[in-house]
Amino acid sequence: MNDSNTPANPWIIPLTLGASGIVGFIIGKLFGDRPISAGRILKMVHNDFAREGQITGSWIDHHMVPFQRFAVKTNAYRGGLTRREDDKLVNYDFLADAYTGSLLELKRTEN
Repeated sequence: MNDSNTPANPWIIPLTLGASGIVGFIIGKLFGDRPISAGRILKMVHNDFAREGQITGSWIDHHMVPFQRFAVKTNAYRGGLTRREDDKLVNYDFLADAYTGSLLELKRTEN
């Protein structure tokens, strides 16, 4: 006998989709806006720079600072690293987004 004509079947798909949407929304709110740790961001930046040359030192401030450029507002970590270029030590200062790890600013500083 075919049970596809039972009254519960038309509601299974909408209820499942609705419940999964609600659970996804709650999980996104709980875990979506968490900043990445400063140590993890430093490791990401360090690895990107290490592809182009040996890093001799690096640092990051573990306190977030507010950052705004035009209408975009976020929190960021300040950091820096030193590497050897043409037999000279060169310092770079950076500002990385606390939520994505993307570099917001990068500048080469003179010794």
